[in-house]
Amino acid sequence: MSANISGELEVRPIKSLISLEEAVELCLQAATPIARTERVSLEHAAGRVLAEDLVAPFSVPSTSRSAMDGYAVRAEDTFGAGKFKPKVFKCIEVLYAGQMPTKKVGPGECAEIATGGVLPEGADAVVKVEDTDREGGQILVARPTFPKDNVRAPGEDIKEGGTALHAGDVLTPGRLGVLAALNQTTVHVFARPRVAVLSTGEEVAEPGKPLKPGQIYDINSLTLRAVIEANEGEVIPKRNVADTMEDILETLREALECDLVIYSGGSSVGTKDVLVDAFREMGEIVFHGVGIKPGRPTLLARIQEKPVLGMPGHPASCLSNAYIFVAPMLRKMAHLPAARPHTVRLPLDRRITSPLGRREIVTVKVEGGQARVVFKESSAITSMSEADGYFEIPANVDLVDKGELVEVTYL
Repeated sequence: MSANISGELEVRPIKSLISLEEAVELCLQAATPIARTERVSLEHAAGRVLAEDLVAPFSVPSTSRSAMDGYAVRAEDTFGAGKFKPKVFKCIEVLYAGQMPTKKVGPGECAEIATGGVLPEGADAVVKVEDTDREGGQILVARPTFPKDNVRAPGEDIKEGGTALHAGDVLTPGRLGVLAALNQTTVHVFARPRVAVLSTGEEVAEPGKPLKPGQIYDINSLTLRAVIEANEGEVIPKRNVADTMEDILETLREALECDLVIYSGGSSVGTKDVLVDAFREMGEIVFHGVGIKPGRPTLLARIQEKPVLGMPGHPASCLSNAYIFVAPMLRKMAHLPAARPHTVRLPLDRRITSPLGRREIVTVKVEGGQARVVFKESSAITSMSEADGYFEIPANVDLVDKGELVEVTYL
């Protein structure tokens, strides 16, 4: 730790910056997929990641079922049927979905059947109700059908002994449906990454409490929580941290029980920004400083094999970097596939300048077929709250003209 003669920490400017691409790659390298697993109920399994293959204990459907509303028949009895010379059948039973047949279909006989109904013995096809007519107690079939027509065979959907779902599958609504079809009430999934979120500084107050002179309410803990939970992370709340080496080290030791640790504030170059010293004392600094605006002082360390992030204290910078760094890390840790961002090219609503040498993230609102700039400054949370997305200005570009097409990535 560097100190001046009065014992105060000195301002130490960030001397070098790494590229955004390199920073993201280093963050991903530090993020290890969670090995822990747990069993959860289907009601709470949406979006989770399956931890083992699921072998079907039985076939779905388990018996032949009708794929249409109509009549179960012996297909051969319909051969030669036509509009002007229909085949005549005697209806011996009415079968609703969930009802088991009680009679066998013989020559010249049929059973009225609903979609999903169990095919009765003797029948091998279903004539669609649209191809029939009723006269008294007789059913007239005006079109021939063939064996297996409009019939769902046993195992047509899922075969007994087959792998219905694979380890690593994200449990979408459709996959939850497979689990329900196979009578699974719980499922074995990978545990969510546990994330410690800590805000630094005496100037930060918890919402709901009165502000002392010079204080502001803690925005970052809530916005970080939203990003973390949207990417299958579990937030483990921690107390606010004083800007002292002792308090940072104390909270860090406790927070390392989690899979990922995030500090907001304290990663810059002010006299009280001691995160880098605390992280270095307990582990190694992977990088400190990224060629991006906002978010330049972002800090990544590796301590006891755990990734520890120091995020900018300014709310817009912190939230912007949460999308850029934290979300991809969590998705990898949670065994989720990388996000596929939705982008659109739109004309910019006004001219904007940018400093050379740093990539700039500019938040915009999509309005009237244009990208309207809403970024104010990194300390303004409305720079993010009013935004639908953002576009990037490359490090070697200092001017984007009004009307120029920019690629907007939706948040």
